Amino acid sequence: MTFYTYDYLQGSQSSWQYARIIILSVLAVIFIGFLVHYLRNRMDSKYKDLTIIVGTLLLLILAIQYDDFSAIQSASAQTGQITQTVKQIAKRLHVGTKSVSINLTTQNANLMAKTPSGYYRVDYNADGSQFVLEKVELDSSSHIKVQEAN
Repeated sequence: MTFYTYDYLQGSQSSWQYARIIILSVLAVIFIGFLVHYLRNRMDSKYKDLTIIVGTLLLLILAIQYDDFSAIQSASAQTGQITQTVKQIAKRLHVGTKSVSINLTTQNANLMAKTPSGYYRVDYNADGSQFVLEKVELDSSSHIKVQEAN
């Protein structure tokens, strides 16, 4: 069973989003550079071809980014919800957020928390706004792994 730390949950979504922004920015700069070269040297067709290729690639990546935008927003919202849950668990148990790990990255019925004082099952109410912590004992054969931020 894998548990995720608070730092891992906070950093897992943002790194990929930053990489996409960097890739789009680099492609936009390359596109503008080739376009300027083409406009200065209209007789040289290689800049025209390179501008069309990079422009098409930029449009393709922008379309993929737009398609993934709602999925990214949903994942960010779920990460925000689960980090709030970790904060609340830490507050209830009077421990730091860095010492609480959870076994899922989204809120659902099978959420468990690993703390210095033991393992807890998180039981949500019907609308998911409140939860109860129930201390549990894990089987000794359970393989526990904690995934921390890089």
